[in-house]
Amino acid sequence: MNVKRLPASRLDEVVKLADRVFKPKDGSMGKNFPILFSKKNAHNILIVEDDGEIVSMVGMYYAYAQIFTSRIKVAFIGSVCTDEEHRGKGYATTMTYEAAQIALKNDAVLMMIHGDNDIYRNFGAVDAGTYFTIKIMPRYNSHSSAFKKAMTYDDLKKMAIWHSKEPVRFIRSFSNFKTFYDVGHAWDGQAKTFINDSAYITVVKKEDVNHCIEFAGDPNSVAMLIQSFSNEFGETMVHLNSNNKDCVSRLLSETPQRRKFHGTMRVLDKSKLLDQLKDYLDEAISGTDKGALVAKLFTFDDSDFTKIVFGSTESMPEYTSEIFPIPLPDYHGMDYI
Repeated sequence: MNVKRLPASRLDEVVKLADRVFKPKDGSMGKNFPILFSKKNAHNILIVEDDGEIVSMVGMYYAYAQIFTSRIKVAFIGSVCTDEEHRGKGYATTMTYEAAQIALKNDAVLMMIHGDNDIYRNFGAVDAGTYFTIKIMPRYNSHSSAFKKAMTYDDLKKMAIWHSKEPVRFIRSFSNFKTFYDVGHAWDGQAKTFINDSAYITVVKKEDVNHCIEFAGDPNSVAMLIQSFSNEFGETMVHLNSNNKDCVSRLLSETPQRRKFHGTMRVLDKSKLLDQLKDYLDEAISGTDKGALVAKLFTFDDSDFTKIVFGSTESMPEYTSEIFPIPLPDYHGMDYI
């Protein structure tokens, strides 16, 4: 099997393959995921050919996760598919391992995968990440503040600034921010963004329930915007990470419920991950304690290490530390592939 990087000139072929397999209801995979399926990112997409035809692909692109004072490089994996007639040959498995090696060479330390199946589990990916939801019901006797659907260029500029101030987020250039917004697709659905004077929320509707999958801005304004949106449009599930859950849930007077990551992830290199987290760890613990912590962490395999560092809803190895789990942004927001 010969795994190749996709030439930009053949981008249309992988979009057609992804469309055949995933059969998107709205638009096409290329339209819904323009950052992944772009000429700039084409070389990060891996393919397998049969008689010159592309029959399998693994989509990958890179992002940086800002975690307080540290920044880690993440490889997103998505749009993994094989033409129906060529399944069962191990193409996706081989490309997943190849993608990990390529990602490591590009200094990525964490792989976040849209999927949870035997391919990824055998690869060592696990349910990891510490995420929560709160359910917000309409409160018709509560005060609703004014908000609108974000539409103007000035709205986008404000949103990008608010997003850039979030302590736990994926780094997003204004250009990419605009692209994600223009596409209006996130977490397998049409996304709509609403804004008030000092905050925004992005909402996807699934099975008649609104899901607020991303927000930024002044916490009080975020809470007011979410409640006002729920008052007008109905029940809203707010998705939170372990950094923002306490503040937002307290402001909305709801108890957060733990949820799993919608996919799987794996730390690709323990040493490199800890290096990239150095500033955060240096702030959080003393040198002597840090040495003991690192020594203890290295007694765990990659899967258990991933669960300990980022948390998991699966069974966890016995381990105690105030440092962990470290919060991660959820890539099922605008960055979803």
